[in-house]
Amino acid sequence: MSIRDVKTFLAVVKSGSFAGAAGAVRRTQSAVTVQIRSLENELGVELFDRSKRPPVLSDAGRRFVSKATEAVQAYERLFQASEETSVEGHLSLGVVPSVITGIMPRALVALRSKYPRLHIQLSMGLSADLVDRARQGKLDAAIVSDLVHGSSGLEWSPFLREPLVLIAPAEVPQRRAEELVTSFPFIRYTRQAWVGELIDAYLKRRRLRVNEMMELDTLEAITTMVHHGLGVSIVPQRGMHDPLALPVRRLAFSGPPAYRTIGLVYLRDHAKAALAETLLDELTSLSNETVPNDGPPPTK
Repeated sequence: MSIRDVKTFLAVVKSGSFAGAAGAVRRTQSAVTVQIRSLENELGVELFDRSKRPPVLSDAGRRFVSKATEAVQAYERLFQASEETSVEGHLSLGVVPSVITGIMPRALVALRSKYPRLHIQLSMGLSADLVDRARQGKLDAAIVSDLVHGSSGLEWSPFLREPLVLIAPAEVPQRRAEELVTSFPFIRYTRQAWVGELIDAYLKRRRLRVNEMMELDTLEAITTMVHHGLGVSIVPQRGMHDPLALPVRRLAFSGPPAYRTIGLVYLRDHAKAALAETLLDELTSLSNETVPNDGPPPTK
């Protein structure tokens, strides 16, 4: 028995005619007639007295109304419960600083709208610490940068790549990124962060000797120092609009770009794995809306 046929039967009862039901269920009157005939054949009774115009409920039809109503309500509760309870609970999530002020707020807003019973508790830290806490079960999941030290026992799901770029004060002369990074004071992304290790490896691979003058551990702090003319730096270029971004010049290095990769990590077979995957789906969807990051970033 099709629940669609049962709903059409109730639409006929409510509207008082097959024609009225056709408008309510957005089908032709002949399609409604076929549905009611099919339902009657399955039940083995005539639900309507067709000797009258318009047809009226038969005794069997009147008895079936309450059963049909209960069936439709139960069906709708089944799917409503599935939508509401399939994504609910508490997720303890660690996030690296540059993500917590980047894509994370948009993801949280979207998830709160879709899944009001899902509660995400955030804590901020560097990738190495967050991965250790996830491995020890102190966090349900973590969003980290470049899982470079192995992932034994962990699921690692990258969802975003960001190219490394040079940032410089807006007033610096028009020169190549390679020249600026070696001739101006260098503000380093701390090597305690995995993205800092990635940047350090890039400098060594390109044989770029820098004059380091400070080491900081957040993208916002580095950008602030560069904005005020205290030096230049290499940072990951966010692939989405950043409403808090300060005006600095961003330049691509010559040659193939280097990327940092952001992903979600959690223990395999973790009790909260389904919630982590729901978060991952939202982050992946938002990442796909960003400016493509497979080419060199724009120069500003």
